[in-house]
Amino acid sequence: MSSRIVPSNVDPHEPVVARPSSNPAQVRISGLLLAAGAVAWSAGTVIVGDRVQDGVQTLDTVTGMMFVAGLFAFVWTVHVTRSAGDGWTRVIPMGLMALLPGAFVTNVLSFGYATYDEFPLPLLILDACWPLSQLGMLALGLAVAIRGRLRGAVRWLPLLAGLWFPVTVLAQTLGGSTVSVYASAALLLGAHAHLGLRLAVRPTL
Repeated sequence: MSSRIVPSNVDPHEPVVARPSSNPAQVRISGLLLAAGAVAWSAGTVIVGDRVQDGVQTLDTVTGMMFVAGLFAFVWTVHVTRSAGDGWTRVIPMGLMALLPGAFVTNVLSFGYATYDEFPLPLLILDACWPLSQLGMLALGLAVAIRGRLRGAVRWLPLLAGLWFPVTVLAQTLGGSTVSVYASAALLLGAHAHLGLRLAVRPTL
């Protein structure tokens, strides 16, 4: 039996705990998918290393698809539990659930090309779903942290995960591909995989 926690009538400004999912098993599965995808892609990026600059790499692409699938599962959980809020911030997970499939499909279609320069214009446009979705993850992390409907580390880990894109871009600019690869892997394990495991262990949020 699950219960739903609603805003206090005494203090309407008091943060509210996220609404429990009607099926905690689904939250647990989404956490496992997020953790597995993050671990897989972190390993893939370290193994492939600088070779990703030479063109499409099968291991990086496959593990990247696993990561995107895990992100989608997590965003779905945020949407269902209203962890980002009940107001206009609800559009953030909804927008991400539109962008992330585009990033996934881009990876699928990239198998037909040796280098990224060979992408036709429609695929290049679709590829924009990846950076846009990562900026959306940062917005989602901010919304979850500010709303405060989650408790403990789970409140802040989405924000740390959302920093993946700016951190890796900064690492690439300042330290090159090798630094960027390891910065990416560290964040994937420390933020995304950590968050996924916490959801899997405690699916009631």
